[in-house]
Amino acid sequence: MEGRQILGKYEVVRLIGHGGMGSVYEAIDLPSGHHVALKWMHSQPFADDDPDFLRFAQEARIAGKLDSKHVVTVYELERDPETDVPFHVMELLEGESLSALITRLGPIAPEAALRIGAQACAGLAAAHAAGVVHRDVKPDNLFLAQVDGKIIVKVLDFGIAKIRPTGGSSGSMTMPAAPMTKTGQVIGTPLYMAPEQITGAKYVDARSDVYSMGVTLFAMLAGSPPHMGIKSVAQLLYTLSNAPTIPVRQAAPWVPEDLAAIVDKARTKDLDGRYPDAAAMLAALSALLPEGPTLSEDMLIGVPEENRPKMPSRESMDATTITAAHVDNASKTMAQTVVGGPPDEAISQSMPLRWVIVVAVIAIIVMIVVTFGMR
Repeated sequence: MEGRQILGKYEVVRLIGHGGMGSVYEAIDLPSGHHVALKWMHSQPFADDDPDFLRFAQEARIAGKLDSKHVVTVYELERDPETDVPFHVMELLEGESLSALITRLGPIAPEAALRIGAQACAGLAAAHAAGVVHRDVKPDNLFLAQVDGKIIVKVLDFGIAKIRPTGGSSGSMTMPAAPMTKTGQVIGTPLYMAPEQITGAKYVDARSDVYSMGVTLFAMLAGSPPHMGIKSVAQLLYTLSNAPTIPVRQAAPWVPEDLAAIVDKARTKDLDGRYPDAAAMLAALSALLPEGPTLSEDMLIGVPEENRPKMPSRESMDATTITAAHVDNASKTMAQTVVGGPPDEAISQSMPLRWVIVVAVIAIIVMIVVTFGMR
């Protein structure tokens, strides 16, 4: 692929990364000489009404219209004339994902986490104002771009976003011409999704993104999201719906109380108890940042080991943690649900009968096809 010219407009320079959904290349936009990113779907053509293509096209449409420096820009949606494979032409970002930062540092210093969270909320606020619900807010989908010596947080991947009617307000997005999900389909990433996302798309609104942003802040502050010790997806879904919410200071007592209050409010199971949208959550975070959320590389530090009190394991903090067959997809995006499949045997051996019945129903109804794409 390197060195290839496409449509007479783009010359591929190198592969940046790849995953189950496709690959991303650095390329030169020949007319302007600027470097861009080309995000390709699977190496096969797609029909115009294929749900995967519709999501890919929607991502380009949303990211191309939202006017915020905190949302990655998609310039065009193109097709390879030789293979008919669709690809995005996007702004080229230099930096790292938030998930990479958490892996590198562990718990992030509260001041840095606060600034990252505020910038991410600014991007989500632009989406919510246009009637767009992201539905997959998580560290993998937040990128810390290096721009002119500063760190600018960019919201990525609107591929499974939901467009809600906004009454024709200025800047709002139009509803998709064809449905991209089925009734009862569960969309999101288990460790970060809001409880109402388990019920189905019709219950999801901006407050669902607020919840996921709260979990993302929790992951930054504590070094991992709540319920990380649960390895069974069925049990995780049950826990999201029924277990008490873990206060962030229980996992990370070094977090200031005013910031902890915002994180915990965003993560309440009661929809009406959360911030109504990302703009409201941004206002709460901004009140703690009188000089603004400006972020630089030297601010990206972790919580020193000596400042971290010895904490119980995540498993002991989760009263509902069980011993179950390992399912390494709790941090991946759930792309589809179908009917079928037996309940997890390990669950039935280790849980009270009342929980077995509930989780078995979830396991039967929710059989997950995991998208290992670049999220």
